[in-house]
Amino acid sequence: MTERESILQGIQAATWSFEDATAYEVALDGMDFVVGAFSRLISEAEAANDTDRAEALTAEQRRWASRRDGLTPADRAEVHAVTAECAPLLARLRGTT
Repeated sequence: MTERESILQGIQAATWSFEDATAYEVALDGMDFVVGAFSRLISEAEAANDTDRAEALTAEQRRWASRRDGLTPADRAEVHAVTAECAPLLARLRGTT
């Protein structure tokens, strides 16, 4: 890249709205909390030498991490689905339901 070339060269205009971007950020935050909650449960299972539970929790954590990595602001339906799933799942994982 020459000095005159912009690092933004070739970037297309966003195809989502400000509201879509905000909803996406909320969904990402929720997913980060879910992944973190699984980390705590995995640690507890490992400390209790419950290998089966640790493996099951790790698989579920990976599924959420993969889902987070594939999420885009343009997929409004998936963003809403994730947001709707996160709160009750977090309550269950935290033992508050």
